[in-house]
Amino acid sequence: MANGRDRLPQFLPVLMILLFKGVTSDIERSGFDENSFSRFDELYGASHDQFPDFYNVPLHPVENPFWQSPENLGEISGVAVDPTGKVVIFHRSDRTWNYDTFDENGEYQEKYKGPIHSNTVLTLDPKSGDIIYGWGNQTFYLPHGIHIDNFGNVWLTDIALHQVFKYSPSGVARMVLGQRFEPGSDMEHFCQPTSVAVAPGGEIVVADGYCNNRIVLFDSRGSPKYSIGEHWISLRIPHGLTILPNREVCIADRENSRVVCLDIGLSGSSQNPEPPYSIRHRQFGRIFGITSYRGIIYAVNGITSSKIQIKGFTVDPVKRSVVGTWGPESSLFVRPHAIAVCPNGTALYVSEIGPNKVWKFDLLQIQLT
Repeated sequence: MANGRDRLPQFLPVLMILLFKGVTSDIERSGFDENSFSRFDELYGASHDQFPDFYNVPLHPVENPFWQSPENLGEISGVAVDPTGKVVIFHRSDRTWNYDTFDENGEYQEKYKGPIHSNTVLTLDPKSGDIIYGWGNQTFYLPHGIHIDNFGNVWLTDIALHQVFKYSPSGVARMVLGQRFEPGSDMEHFCQPTSVAVAPGGEIVVADGYCNNRIVLFDSRGSPKYSIGEHWISLRIPHGLTILPNREVCIADRENSRVVCLDIGLSGSSQNPEPPYSIRHRQFGRIFGITSYRGIIYAVNGITSSKIQIKGFTVDPVKRSVVGTWGPESSLFVRPHAIAVCPNGTALYVSEIGPNKVWKFDLLQIQLT
C-alpha cells in the first residue's frame, strides 16, 4: 500500500467524482437532446469531440445464421473474445444459484460439493461455435464473469469463492485477488464479485457487485488503490464493465436500470476528468451485460417485467443516448447475461443463462433510424 503522500494523486479523480456526484441526476433520461447536451457543455466543459481519435459510426449487430452454440453446457455466465478472435466462455456445469446457495452474510453454503469437476473455461471456434479446448476443471465453484486482456490473459470471477483470478492464455494461474470463501468489504476481500476489466495501462478494475455495490481499483501488480462505492456514486449491483478508449469506465448498473460512466483515474486518462454521467432508456430494464468497440457501447438487458422487451442496445456515450436496438432474428433472447465484442469489430457475442447458449452477431455498417 502506498503512503498518504503517494496516494493523493490517486484520489484526486475520485474527489472530482464526489464533487460532481449530483450531475448524474441531471442527465438520466431516455434520451439526451441537443439542448440538454449544450447545457452540459456550458456547465462542465464537455465536448462533442470527446473521442476525436477513435469515435466511430455505430455498427449494427445482425444474427449470424451459420453459428451453432455448443450444447449440453451449464449456465453460461460469461463470454469474452481473445486477441485472435476466438470466443471463450465461462460456464457453471452442474451448478446453479438459488436462494439456499448463500446465507445472509454472503457465505457460500455448498462447499461440501467441492469444485466443479468438468472444464469451466471453453474456447470456441469463432466460425462454427465448436469447442476447441477447455480447462478450469476442479477449480471453480460458481463462475460468473470473464474478461480477456490485450495480452490474452484470462480474468475470471467466482462468486462462491469471492475471488478474482488471472490466468495465462493456456490456463496457468498468475494472480488471485480476494480471500478464498471469505466475503468482506475491505480492500483485501470481495463479496460476490461480478466482473473484471483490465485497462491499457494494466490497472485492474473489479465490480464487487452483489453485496458491496462498489468498484475496486488495483494496480497492475494487484495492489489495491481505492474503492468507489456509495460515498462517490450509488450503484445497485454493478454487473458488467467496459473501458472506453478515453479510459472512462462504464458500468452495467443492473438494479438502477442504467449505464453509468466515470473517470476513475486510470493511467492515460484526462488530466481534467469529466463528472460521472448516466444513460437511461425507458426500455432498458435491468442491464446485465456491457461491452464497447471504438467508443460505442453495446448492452443487453434481462428479465424485469412483462412490459420490458429483452434485447440489445447500441449506446452512444457522446450523445448519452440509445441509437439502436437489436436482437436475434431466428427467435428471442430469454435470459442474456453477458456480452463481448471481437477486437477487430467484426462480431459480437451474447451468452444466456437458461437456455444455456451463445449467440453470434455480425457487426455491420447499417444506417440506424
